[in-house]
Amino acid sequence: MKPWLRPIPFALLAALGLARVGRAPVDDTAPSRSAALCSSLARTSKVTCRAEDVVWLDGPTGVVGALAGKARALVRGKDASASEEGSPADAETLDLLSVEARLSPEGQLLDLVGSAHNLTRSGGADEGLPVVRGSLAAYLVEIDGHPQALQVLDFDGHDRHAYDDLSKVERVQVKLADLQATGQTRGVKKTVFTLVPAPAKATLAFRPDGMLAVTADERTITIAPRAGTVLDAPDVRITAEVVPKPPGFGPWMSDRLRAASWFGDEKNQALKAIVFTTLEWVKGKRAALTGDTGAAEAENDLGSIQAPPTGPSTFTDPETSWPPKPLEPMLKPPLAGEGQWIRLDDDPFITPIPSLQTPFVTTFVRTDPGAQQTRVYVTLWDPRLVALHMQAGTVEPVSATGEAGPGQIPRSPEVMRHVVAGFNGGFQATHGEFGMQADGVLYLPPKPFGATVLEMRDGSTAFAAWPKDTEVPEEVLSFRQNMTFMVQDDRYNPWGRAWWGGVPPGWHDAIHTTRSGLCLTKEGFVAYLFGHDIGPEPLGRAMLAARCEMGMHLDMNPGLAGFELYNMQPAASFKPLGRPLQPDWEYEGTVKDLPEFKFRSRRMTKSMGHIQFPRYIQRDARDFFYLTTRMVLPGAPIANAEAWRVKGLPQHGFPYATAITTVPLGAHRVRVLRVDPRAVERLADGAEDKGSTVVVLGKLPRKGRDAGSVAPEAEKKLWLGGHVFTLDRTGPGTPLATLVASPAQAHGAVGIGDEDGFLHWIELLPEEAPTPEIGEEMLKLLAGLGCSQRGLVGDLRAFLGGTVDTGGEPVQVAPVGPVVRLGRSAMPGAKELFPDTPIVPQSVWQPLQSQRVKWRPTLAPPEKPAASGSASGAAPPAPAPSSR
Repeated sequence: MKPWLRPIPFALLAALGLARVGRAPVDDTAPSRSAALCSSLARTSKVTCRAEDVVWLDGPTGVVGALAGKARALVRGKDASASEEGSPADAETLDLLSVEARLSPEGQLLDLVGSAHNLTRSGGADEGLPVVRGSLAAYLVEIDGHPQALQVLDFDGHDRHAYDDLSKVERVQVKLADLQATGQTRGVKKTVFTLVPAPAKATLAFRPDGMLAVTADERTITIAPRAGTVLDAPDVRITAEVVPKPPGFGPWMSDRLRAASWFGDEKNQALKAIVFTTLEWVKGKRAALTGDTGAAEAENDLGSIQAPPTGPSTFTDPETSWPPKPLEPMLKPPLAGEGQWIRLDDDPFITPIPSLQTPFVTTFVRTDPGAQQTRVYVTLWDPRLVALHMQAGTVEPVSATGEAGPGQIPRSPEVMRHVVAGFNGGFQATHGEFGMQADGVLYLPPKPFGATVLEMRDGSTAFAAWPKDTEVPEEVLSFRQNMTFMVQDDRYNPWGRAWWGGVPPGWHDAIHTTRSGLCLTKEGFVAYLFGHDIGPEPLGRAMLAARCEMGMHLDMNPGLAGFELYNMQPAASFKPLGRPLQPDWEYEGTVKDLPEFKFRSRRMTKSMGHIQFPRYIQRDARDFFYLTTRMVLPGAPIANAEAWRVKGLPQHGFPYATAITTVPLGAHRVRVLRVDPRAVERLADGAEDKGSTVVVLGKLPRKGRDAGSVAPEAEKKLWLGGHVFTLDRTGPGTPLATLVASPAQAHGAVGIGDEDGFLHWIELLPEEAPTPEIGEEMLKLLAGLGCSQRGLVGDLRAFLGGTVDTGGEPVQVAPVGPVVRLGRSAMPGAKELFPDTPIVPQSVWQPLQSQRVKWRPTLAPPEKPAASGSASGAAPPAPAPSSR
């Protein structure tokens, strides 16, 4: 050996010795490197595994590999650090961990490099042994031994276009978070394939061409693992990778500290408690010195939102019960406008409902005598006109099978054109794992006695204290839980909760920070509440002031809690604001992926400080709620027609069941009746009229009626079933009307709106005689109203309530048979579900909520849709909801 090469072996030995200093010793007597790895993990981490549950990926070999390390092993084991506190030891599930190691040139384990990174952390699910090919790893996810999904990991990292929407700073934030979570700045790309329906057994293997073949019972599924697509199984639900925008620096840093093993959630909560307590003391002293009452801040917060010239709204429409009466201020004397509703009619930042006023009002109240400068803002909406939905984020929460949500409002024109608002969800899963389901996909199972808001499959908004049984009824589409109810039965904190977030459990919970809440009022309206520098009690008092019957605490802390309003319109018809935007709380732009839509947005208050504004039009990492306007009558006006008439008609409730107008049609005029199918149901023939009749279809008695010719019938008829009108040959029950084939004998026409489902009933005036030309013009009118289903009717007439014609005039004689009657039915609104759930003491509910509820999809009979649930055994019938 040349003299200058002689020191190299000694240098290598010295480097090896230095590298091993401080590392856990490796069991050199272990039968294999996998066994040695499990032995080391048991000593250095809270991970237990078996040698046969270790799969090695390709890594550096030889002398270079021994020096550089970076050989990777995928370890299937039990990670005690990922188990929920309070869960029994036998409840630990098998997770998949990534471990980097150094191997000798002969392949023997020398030591571990860095920490083990848990890539799954799935509660209630077991990850199967992975199969690998290059940088790809695929494995099944099982619940109680039954496969539910499979996941594909790509250790080459995220796709290069995954960062396209991120700024340079945000890219650094993402890379640091990935380094902490996976051990590499490029992250690990994960794609989840949920098997629908779940098979009894499944196997998977990589094919020579790189495709992943999955055998699930009797079927074979082919997956392109790098592309994240399924080639031959459209029923497989795919959760593709999304790299979300990181939150602001404060929330992002809080998440990093929480995820650090040396810091953790409890220390993170303690740090936040110290910071918020200090800020509260400083702000309190400043307010005491200046005599601040919050008046100037309240005026600035509302910005351009001003009461009309006549002053705040104090009149309640007796037919619609809107808006409710003002709130009673708690602190005297009240500030200007305190507790008085500001109607947001014609607000340029709110998507309008055609022919109706905007169903939103807002106000504020002060509820903390010790900090009179603080305020709680309340935005209230009418759930009969506005539907509430919820969406899971791309990161939070995640189901036991690893399935995350899309994190965005559905990108379909049918949904997007009705979007009117969005606001924050509840706590992260790390703070209680409170339940969530969105669009029928269960992410976290419900916890007993949890405060819950639900979206029912009929479109209703519901609030419930969840019963002890954790089964999810089939009529529930989505739900979100957070702690126990803050307000219920006219009481603050009837459940005796001592922790409302912001401090470690066991601390005195009086932290004043940004808080938000959601409630169902006694009048049946829904309210979002928001305030800076408030504790749980001021938020609860504001709920009581707003007459909340059931009020729940949502997310908290600056930047994370916020409410945004949207005016969503087709770009071609979007009207300019008419003044410069105020960029500190207003925004205009187009919808990504739907450039044909343009929107205008503003925060609920100017000082809200919501991060990533406008947040909920983008893709979000955390769950959130969004609101859409309902399609209700009277609907959009008809060109050149009279204004729709809805008042004074036998509606028997609100929203309206019918609307009438008169439309010029060439040299003639026709009457148009619109009927909302959700507001009516067919009454049985011969049934007693109990005063709820909305429409009667019949004929006017005329002398010699039977002497004329009979109009030839068309193939289709008009049907009503399941609150849906259809024109078809066959349908449910008995047809409402039979169409005619000849325009020359058509006294009217009928059509079904493609988007709204409204029945459009057109009649000639009583003195008009049918002609072929008028018949064709009526069909053209229906086509212009968006009715692809349309046809002609004979001399059948519609009578509102059986006593008023479609012109709004009383009829002198009753219609003759055969007569069809449509009666009023309840429409979606807001209600209470599970009203019999008792309020129990903390000693009952807290142990149940402290435990992890096992995620398990319910096996429903094939003839019934599968209910999402988590409890074993059959679910009892769901209690009948009580309407409000």
